Amino acid sequence: MWEVPVGFIRTEEGRLEKTPDRQVQQAIATVFQKFHQLGSARQATIWFREEQIPLPHVKGATAGKEVIWALPSSGRILQMLRNPCYGGAFAYGKTAPRIVIEGRARHQSRFRKPQNEWKVLLIDHHPGYISWEEYLENQRRLEANVAWGDGESSGAVKAGTALLSGLLRCGRCGRKLQVVYSGNGGRVPRYGCRGDRGNRGSGPCLTIGSLRVDRVVVHNVLAAIQPAGIEAAVKVSECAQAEDEEKRQALELALERARYEANRARRQFDAVEPENRLVAGELEARWNHALEQVAALEARIAAMGERSTSLNDEQRTELMALGDDVRAVWEHPDAPVQLKKRILRTVLNEIIVQSERESPTHRLILHWAGGVHTELSVERNPSGQHRRQAERTVIDLVSELAKVCPDRAIAAILNRLGYKTGQEKNWNASRVAGLRGYHHIEPFQKQDGWVTREQAAEELKVSNTVVGRLIREQILPATQVVQCAPWVIDQKDLNLPEVKARVQAIHNGRRLPSIVPGQAQLPLE
Repeated sequence: MWEVPVGFIRTEEGRLEKTPDRQVQQAIATVFQKFHQLGSARQATIWFREEQIPLPHVKGATAGKEVIWALPSSGRILQMLRNPCYGGAFAYGKTAPRIVIEGRARHQSRFRKPQNEWKVLLIDHHPGYISWEEYLENQRRLEANVAWGDGESSGAVKAGTALLSGLLRCGRCGRKLQVVYSGNGGRVPRYGCRGDRGNRGSGPCLTIGSLRVDRVVVHNVLAAIQPAGIEAAVKVSECAQAEDEEKRQALELALERARYEANRARRQFDAVEPENRLVAGELEARWNHALEQVAALEARIAAMGERSTSLNDEQRTELMALGDDVRAVWEHPDAPVQLKKRILRTVLNEIIVQSERESPTHRLILHWAGGVHTELSVERNPSGQHRRQAERTVIDLVSELAKVCPDRAIAAILNRLGYKTGQEKNWNASRVAGLRGYHHIEPFQKQDGWVTREQAAEELKVSNTVVGRLIREQILPATQVVQCAPWVIDQKDLNLPEVKARVQAIHNGRRLPSIVPGQAQLPLE
């Protein structure tokens, strides 16, 4: 007779029922909840192992009535997700032998047959932990998580930085685009369709960088889900509270069982004769071990603190304000990339990429989950350019600044204005020099006939503030390439009559009225 899976027992009449053990029931239910929440068997396994929450394993030849507890492996989680018994069905003949002949060697193994080839399938045979529809949906998700070569599945959500992995499809041959990481440390992703690799001489259909494509698609997705941001912000808090409650409930049930085992060990120790030291010593050790488990579980529950309460009005207001700006939440450094990918896969079915070699743009067609299609255009880099180069605005600005100040001053100006290098770093003199050299921009050379604001103050024998006032009142002509850049003054303008009159008045100790540019002024006496 076949062994019942963990979480079920066989009655004397041969019927299959759920185990009456509440701890086992709660643990099995948590497996399916975590798979639904995290989207993959591997992520569910990681959660159980990180939280140190064990799962039950049925003990053989006990009709499911005896279990042992241990941390699960990914294979164990996968086995539970694939077992139709948890969906309330009885299935027989799910596998078949396979014989592989290699020369004289014969290897026999078993393989899983498609569901329509099972010998027996009785739906609603017994109470399950999930519905049959949920079981079928789990199987579809498991199949989609397996990405083999050029298959149609999107693959499981992974930690790579390519947000659109599994969503892009080639508009030329219809195949899924693959992700390739390159660069320093393999951190630069690109999407590419390698075409029909089975035919010799066939080259790749297209390749496209991830930076601009990801940015454009994310911008449109966030704009679409912005109205749901407030509700999502509150749901986040509710989900966090539910997860904490799941952990607490699992630990409390484990503590209840540990206390039972400790009391049982104590009763066994009390029942033995004191003279029988061999047996008494072993029972005492078991009792001590049980007490240690009780203490460890009590400490873990105490470390979790008090039960989380519902949001008060102030906390709800803060979350709603955060929900208004979905982009700020998306770009937060602590936002996991796996969650971002799951959001994109929830609202998008796929994205068709059409790209012609001579076209300056890539054409994207977004297939939304609701059936709507959106067409986008993404600018592509011209030949010889890459995503790490400086912006055109910065290049033009450096070209103008190099005429009036050296590299160190240029770097300070760019940093004050908030410009970054192509690698998102701050500017310094060597990086400015490298940019000039790459774009053939001549270095700074002081021109005859012009002076800086500081040099003008020294020549006129006034303070730097006075020169700034003369420039601001448009008495002393001066030019400035950009804000924070040095003022450029023609040296011959220092001898203008109005400038000399103003400077002489200051030397004589006279306080001069302010001048509003564009208004007529009385002549100085």
